[in-house]
Amino acid sequence: MSANGRHVVGRVGDVVTTVGVEHVRLSYEYLDRRDMDGYGSLFDDEAELCSPVAGVVRGRAGIESYQAERAVDGGRHVVEEVIAAPGRVVVVGRVTGAGREVEFVDLFTLTEHGLLRSQKSFFFAAPR
Repeated sequence: MSANGRHVVGRVGDVVTTVGVEHVRLSYEYLDRRDMDGYGSLFDDEAELCSPVAGVVRGRAGIESYQAERAVDGGRHVVEEVIAAPGRVVVVGRVTGAGREVEFVDLFTLTEHGLLRSQKSFFFAAPR
């Protein structure tokens, strides 16, 4: 959801995209609670996560394992904006923990059932 509590959905009535938006929102809640079973349940078995930190991680089990290893006690995702179009969801936000805050953009693609097929993450790095 955006800061004003709304999210933007591409086509009115696109049930799969609406379900996907909810799965994306839940993914951050599950990560913050360190509930890797719940988190993993939102991903397709053959999902792929790509980030500058992880490179490419393939498969639900691999994604769960990667996220469990990098979880920070007290870490919290703040979702500032969600933008959706059929089969895709984009999230703008920030993650806090370990005494720092990092801005991010996550791009998700969805399966025909609304599961998360892929996640590509981008992080803000201040210019040097």
